[in-house]
Amino acid sequence: MTSDAGAVREELIARLIDLCEEPAVTGSERALCDRLEARYRAAGDQVLRVGDSLVVGADDDPRPLVLLVGHLDVVPPTDDDRTPRVEARDGGDVVVARGASDMHAGNAVGMHLFEDAALRAASPYALALVLYAGEEGPAEGNQLEAVLEAAPWLGAAALAVVLEPTGGAVELGCNGVLHALVSFRGLAAHSARPWLGRSALTAAGAFLTRLGDVAPVEHEIDGLVYRDVVVATRAWTPGLEPGGPADGPGNVVPERFTVDLNHRFAPTRDLATAEAQLRATIAELLAGVEADVEVVDRSPAAAPHRDAPAVTALIAAVGGEVGAKQGWTDVARFTARGVPALNLGPGTTEQAHRRGEHVAVDALLDVAARLRRFLAAPAA
Repeated sequence: MTSDAGAVREELIARLIDLCEEPAVTGSERALCDRLEARYRAAGDQVLRVGDSLVVGADDDPRPLVLLVGHLDVVPPTDDDRTPRVEARDGGDVVVARGASDMHAGNAVGMHLFEDAALRAASPYALALVLYAGEEGPAEGNQLEAVLEAAPWLGAAALAVVLEPTGGAVELGCNGVLHALVSFRGLAAHSARPWLGRSALTAAGAFLTRLGDVAPVEHEIDGLVYRDVVVATRAWTPGLEPGGPADGPGNVVPERFTVDLNHRFAPTRDLATAEAQLRATIAELLAGVEADVEVVDRSPAAAPHRDAPAVTALIAAVGGEVGAKQGWTDVARFTARGVPALNLGPGTTEQAHRRGEHVAVDALLDVAARLRRFLAAPAA
């Protein structure tokens, strides 16, 4: 593979567009996985397929192992990003496509580096690609856990670089996530005679007002600031719940009103402790109002591992901004298995899932060049 800047630019653009042209909305990653599996088997690489996910790389290389990690799935496209293309914007070129930023830009960079035979031969690190399905959907559909079970040798990696969009910054660790459904009880009645019932919706009024006053709580870990937040992201009455009818009658005093709370918590606590604290916070916000509380989704936080040798080496080699990951990513699945992991990708969080999603071509080149410096440097 040539190191000529112009050729690298064209190769990265072509690779990104090629990835984006294969629809891979969550649950339909198979065609893209088939194509990538065929590509790497034809190249003579060792390939393990798990569902619609791939591990590409040898499990017997004695060098410290670095994983280049990305998810294959994207959210549904819009008319503004359905057709991949290159456009000139603000003095530079961008690739416009669903998944361009989140996270095929990172996948393109990871594949570009992995396929550089000269880099792989000379690097002090062994390299493996981990390309997995189901990240954008519910946790139970995420195939990374199955991949890690099927390839236990990945658990010995010195570092996992999750190529999620970070705008080129190194983001260490991640916050954990809890979803709690708070359901208020009422008594159904006709809206013409509301005194015969009790609205579950208005019963939530004081709770929602207090919730709006909850400020973020900062936690400093290894010089990085993570923020605890709790916010209502959606709410519904019977018939309007997610997956329910698209509409319902407007003349019924609702007997149930459910609020979905999204809680992001710093990597100072495990899941059990974070859940207990969230339940205590909800009880305080309810202030005696009756409601049912159910925690329906749980994802652990990940510590930053800033002092891990490979993390230190990468930060020194790539330079740039180093911060905390406020969102959740699959770095948590790696750190739960003792693998230091971090987030670094050319996409931006502002473009993730946005209509007309795009990524700057210069960002692809920048992250590829900086990761190449790390992979070519002496091992930590």
